Amino acid sequence: MTAKAPIHPLDALNPEVRRRFPTIDRDSGGRPRLYLNTGAGSLTVDTAAEAARDAQGRLNPMPGVVVSGESETAALHARVRDLAADFVNARNGREISFHQSATAALFNLAFGLRGVLHPSANLIVTDLDHMANVSPWETVWGEGHGLEVRRARITTEGKLDIAHLLSLADARTGLLAVTSASNGTGSIVPLGETVAAVRKKAPDCLVAVDAVHHAPHGSIDVQETGVDLLVFSGYKTFGPMMGVLWGRAEILEKLRPYRVETNKDVLPGKFEMGMLNNASIASLEAALEYLLWLARLVAGPAAPEAGRASRFRLAMTSILEYEQRLARRLLEGLGRLDPSRFRLFGIADPARAAERVPTFAFDVAGLPATEAKRRLWEGFGIQIADGNHYSAAVVRHLGRPEGICRASFAHYDNAEAVDRLLEALERLAG
Repeated sequence: MTAKAPIHPLDALNPEVRRRFPTIDRDSGGRPRLYLNTGAGSLTVDTAAEAARDAQGRLNPMPGVVVSGESETAALHARVRDLAADFVNARNGREISFHQSATAALFNLAFGLRGVLHPSANLIVTDLDHMANVSPWETVWGEGHGLEVRRARITTEGKLDIAHLLSLADARTGLLAVTSASNGTGSIVPLGETVAAVRKKAPDCLVAVDAVHHAPHGSIDVQETGVDLLVFSGYKTFGPMMGVLWGRAEILEKLRPYRVETNKDVLPGKFEMGMLNNASIASLEAALEYLLWLARLVAGPAAPEAGRASRFRLAMTSILEYEQRLARRLLEGLGRLDPSRFRLFGIADPARAAERVPTFAFDVAGLPATEAKRRLWEGFGIQIADGNHYSAAVVRHLGRPEGICRASFAHYDNAEAVDRLLEALERLAG
């Protein structure tokens, strides 16, 4: 951090935080590494891995009310629904359902809107989004029902072009599918402002948000932003590979998702196909409880006990502030690299770090993305991602359809990690 910046609580707590992630500095084969690939999946907190192992070995029954195993399963499902509801500041756990992945949740959501969207409606998706929040709408409603699906552009610096998005909205717009943070360029979408502006032109428009990439980096408040439907993933929030869908109960009750006859048409189970994965649900509980643990660390022992939703907000606000400091440090260093040899995609001004999450797409001149990734790994032990990151429109917009490099940080990283990446990139692009 800069010399003038006061020490953030997560600076002092970083060693304690890192101890909660057993694989933070070693890969699966035991090789030392610097993990800068949270955008493709966060590290798993210790208690989340332990909870999955315990539940898999012990908690296999369907939920019920007679014997202990099935009643414990039912209690687990209800408890974690309530916990996830507090994480996104929803009204209650009845609005939460569990899915194999966020992508599966969005496809089921798109299918479930049959009979809700008007036959003459149009839909808006964005080029900033992960394809999980584009393809379901284009496939189910564009190809399947013949509705017009309009695509909002992104700007030259990789942000959502909100003016263009608003120009696409009209009185017949039935749904807007939008991300809250891009997993390609890291840009944050101001959801509250965007939703309010769209509703002025399309009062009945539903808003479905992909918060998968945003969830580990800042607080989510579905009531404050005025959105209608939202997904996040356990594997991006320090836990299991599963998707979580939230929706306003009055909307969810109208939907007709994939459902076998014997699965009752009532919330929340109407959206859940087959037996739920108890190991994943137990792991998600532990991952979200970890964030509450982090809130207690930040608040200190003398702080009065707050409600759970408030503690989630404290934890995620602290993470946001801490990661913005890391982002500013990295952006300052990247700005000193030779622009003829290195290019950063997205917001590059350190003073605007609050407009992005710590996800950085870049290009090293003369090196295909996979080769740059290989050299960072083999030469410096730094693990990043390459490819399109499921943000196909973003890489096409950047003129890199073959893929781009992406380094992504989380709150368990620190200034040393930033400096190690900067040193490696300086040598790679030198």
